[in-house]
Amino acid sequence: MIVNPQAKVILCYGDSNTHGQSPDKSILPRYARDIRWPGRLQELLGNDYYIIEEGLGGRTTNLEHYNPNKQSRNGLTYFTPCLISHSPIDIVIIMLGTNDLKLQYNRTTADIANTLKLFIDEVKVNTPSARVLLVSPIHINAAAPKFLDYYEGIYDVFSAEKSRLLAEEIKRISEETNSLFFDASTVAKAGTDGIHFDEQSHPTLAEALVRIIKNI
Repeated sequence: MIVNPQAKVILCYGDSNTHGQSPDKSILPRYARDIRWPGRLQELLGNDYYIIEEGLGGRTTNLEHYNPNKQSRNGLTYFTPCLISHSPIDIVIIMLGTNDLKLQYNRTTADIANTLKLFIDEVKVNTPSARVLLVSPIHINAAAPKFLDYYEGIYDVFSAEKSRLLAEEIKRISEETNSLFFDASTVAKAGTDGIHFDEQSHPTLAEALVRIIKNI
């Protein structure tokens, strides 16, 4: 924890790519703190900033998980108490949408992006001085070597095609809500499972976000 009372507080709210899951869980379940992009943000920004890492695998925008073994994945449900717990917050970074792309949810990219307005509304109510930075997720790579091994079958079937269209819709929401926007796919990519960041993508995303944060 950064104990500097003047430090700017940044909440990083997302799914497994914020949690730091690696593309091959059998070898490495989770990247280390100094590799994960919120940790790299902390290193790059230093003690004048306090980075709160809040990532959860399987987290959706506002959907309950269809798998009974994966409870509490509705991102909106936990978002409000999370804001209140860490308030006051200066910047809220939200990177969600990948799990909404599962075919079981049957959502359009516009549907997914529109739910982000609900998050922004909660920020306005619970920490109104905070700026919101919407980060659209990386593209799903269905041609990755282990994609079909992990994501073909009863559960977790993703639409790679929709993932490439999501950034445009999230950018639309950022413009409508006067929020900041960044497309993670411009600097980061999936590893061998086609879903989760390869190791190098964590620092490159952090470096890109630092430039935005320092301009706020």
